[in-house]
Amino acid sequence: MAKHITDPMMTGFRLEDLISENGVTFELGDEFREDDDDEEFSYSPYVQFSNEEMLNMLNMNGFEDENDRDNEKGSVSLYGMSFAKLRAKMTNLTADNKVMKFIKQKGVGEVVPANAQVTIHYIGYFEDRDEPFDSTYSSGKPKTIRLNQGYIIPGLEIGLSTMQKHEIAVFLIHPDLAYKAQGCPPRIPPNEEVVFVVHLVDYLDDGSADTYQNLKIEEKKSFKHVVEPVLHMLVAAKDCCAKFNTKQAIRKYKKIIDCLENVQLIDSLEEKEMNELLSKAYTNLAICYNKIELPRNACMACRRVPVPTVKTLYHFGKALLNLGEYTEAMKELQKAHALQPHNENITQAIQTTNAKQRQYLEIEKRLWKNCFKSGEKQTKVNEFRKVMREFCETIINDSYVKILCIPEGLTEEELQIVREEAATLGLNVVTSTRYGKKTMYLQKRKT
Repeated sequence: MAKHITDPMMTGFRLEDLISENGVTFELGDEFREDDDDEEFSYSPYVQFSNEEMLNMLNMNGFEDENDRDNEKGSVSLYGMSFAKLRAKMTNLTADNKVMKFIKQKGVGEVVPANAQVTIHYIGYFEDRDEPFDSTYSSGKPKTIRLNQGYIIPGLEIGLSTMQKHEIAVFLIHPDLAYKAQGCPPRIPPNEEVVFVVHLVDYLDDGSADTYQNLKIEEKKSFKHVVEPVLHMLVAAKDCCAKFNTKQAIRKYKKIIDCLENVQLIDSLEEKEMNELLSKAYTNLAICYNKIELPRNACMACRRVPVPTVKTLYHFGKALLNLGEYTEAMKELQKAHALQPHNENITQAIQTTNAKQRQYLEIEKRLWKNCFKSGEKQTKVNEFRKVMREFCETIINDSYVKILCIPEGLTEEELQIVREEAATLGLNVVTSTRYGKKTMYLQKRKT
């Protein structure tokens, strides 16, 4: 029968397990699953609108004339509006008048840079059609694209390159810079002018981030070819963190690490620069894991950091604190404190760790005092159960600690009381075997 390991990331396994006749099976908990269906931008909820509702919200008052003002709604919709009327109000973006623009709402900041990653909401219309042929509003999710990569029609590329963040603009595009003579039947007719109403939600100047995918196999092994895409990918990952899209940031940091760990270095200067980039990526990956309450993963990331910084040591200590590894947490935090003795966050973390460790040791002492083998069993059971319940409540009421080691050496009868009290209070009892040593933990359940 195959050996079953419930938590290989924590317990480890031996080579003989893999090559044994019966083999080995692994079980990964929910914390190692990544939800690929999470929203791309956490600040933008999945709110669905009809296209007509969105056009009313983005009303076209800038195109109204005297005859339109009798409209009882007070706004002009693209429904039924002739492109000739639109053209009369627009300015040219190209010398041949094939891309024209009207600014409905002014933006802020700089114009979108070349090769930027843009996030947009849009509606695309053909003339005399009742419904748009394309829209992001029906799903409630903006679209993120890279400019100058051939992902969108040339006329819209030209239009987007003139926009600012938060700008809403209307573009009228000639067929030559849209879908041309062939179109894309049946949805897109041939030789059709098109109007796009575009809201530039955000942009990110990391246009080189995708160039890694275009590198040749030999170039992906060269640090000098990989370093620029990696720098831009770090910018993109940081942007995800700023938008609280932590899971997306984790995926990006993992990709960065994979890129760097596959290069071949030619000298010590490249090694030094790569280690700095790897340290940054692993440290930020650990921070992300701490944010989504996966301290074990954070610890693994911190252990892979080539050149630990104060930030690395601090977040390593926080992860160990969350795992109830107080002695190890104190070691990392003390290292951080030695480098930045006046850092208040580090000082506070040390104080917290000290307090938690004293509390744990006190409860552990009481458990040993009341264990069955230290006296009359009948007089010990109730007191042991009482202390065990306090031990469980300590974890439940502690916002820092997610998992805590059960003291070693308890009898099976005592461990049964541990399981009963844990079940009553909604905690899991998990067992880990590493290098032949069996350890039991109390763990908070995922909500």
